[in-house]
Amino acid sequence: MSAHAARMYDALKRITNYLSPDQLRRRSEKVYGLSADEAIEMAYDNVREEAKQAIKGVRRPKDTHE
Repeated sequence: MSAHAARMYDALKRITNYLSPDQLRRRSEKVYGLSADEAIEMAYDNVREEAKQAIKGVRRPKDTHE
């Protein structure tokens, strides 16, 4: 597996471990001391950052089905 593929796999694996919006609504105040809206917004920002880091410096593959 290439380093790029490993980085993408690792990012996706981390993202799958994020709490769902329903879980955040139930647990955010107790676990994180945040309102549900704040916790969901932060989780969304974290997912975007994980994805950005996974593809950083990588070009989009050429479409071979033209």
